[in-house]
Formats: sequence, structure tokens, C-alpha cells
Amino acid sequence: DYQLYDWSDWTRMVPDRDEPFLQTVKQRIRIPEIVSLIRFDAVPKLTVTFSRRNVFKRDKYTCQYCGKQPGSEDLSIDHVVPRSQGGQSSWTNCVLACLDCNSRKANRTPQQANMRLRKHPIRPDWKPFYTDRLERVETWSKFISEAYWTVELEK
Repeated sequence: DYQLYDWSDWTRMVPDRDEPFLQTVKQRIRIPEIVSLIRFDAVPKLTVTFSRRNVFKRDKYTCQYCGKQPGSEDLSIDHVVPRSQGGQSSWTNCVLACLDCNSRKANRTPQQANMRLRKHPIRPDWKPFYTDRLERVETWSKFISEAYWTVELEK
């Protein structure tokens, strides 16, 4: 059923037995697969919180000096410009380093330690950062054609 409903009509529809739903204090609400917005200004500009988890995610659990992926317990957050030299804890000054590389670099810059960053640290963009995966939902095919997924984008 691909009819359009307003919110009040939608909330009055009782979910089928095998259908996912949200449970509120007073009722169960069907979970819509597609939401059509009547008014849409723009996606709000959001920033990614500077946190340990997000640094690991940005750097893909990889040492930014040697490229190893030893696992989260053997990675640490390294200040590219050490705090002892005025470096800040920020997106553009922190990277993941394996314990060996972090020990080797110590409280020096990569240049002082004769080491090279594989990738310079940047503040991640919110949209791709939180798009973990993009799966095709079969029931959307009525609204989004195969061409949407396969046509070459402009260069």
C-alpha cells in the first residue's frame, strides 16, 4: 500500500502482527519505510563530536604512521604536534597510532621523529561519517529506479 497519509491518520493505523512498530505509552505506531516531507528547507549543518570513538572511526582503526590495524586495545590517540609543544586536542591535531609508533614518536612532531603521516588529520564531514552503509531497500523500487543506483554521476 503506497498511499500518502498525514501523521494523525498514520498513527491511527494498527500495525499488523508481523510488522515492526514503535511502542509509546498509549499506543503502537507502524514504522513507515518512506517519509515524504511537505516542507523541506535543508539538512541541518551538523558537526561530528570530537571523541575517542569518532577518532577511531575516522582513522578506520588504523595507525596513521605505519598503516597497521592491531585492534583498538593496541592503538592510542597521538597528538601530531605534542601538547608539550603547544599542540591542541582537536580533529586536526590528533591521529591514531599503534603503541610502537606512538612510543617511537614520543613527544616530538613527526618531522622531529623522522616519521611520516600516511594521512593528515581533518575534521570529518557529518553526512558521510554517519552513513555506515547504503543498502537497497526493495520496497523503495517503486520510488527510486535502478538507474538511480547505477547511472554514472557527472564528473
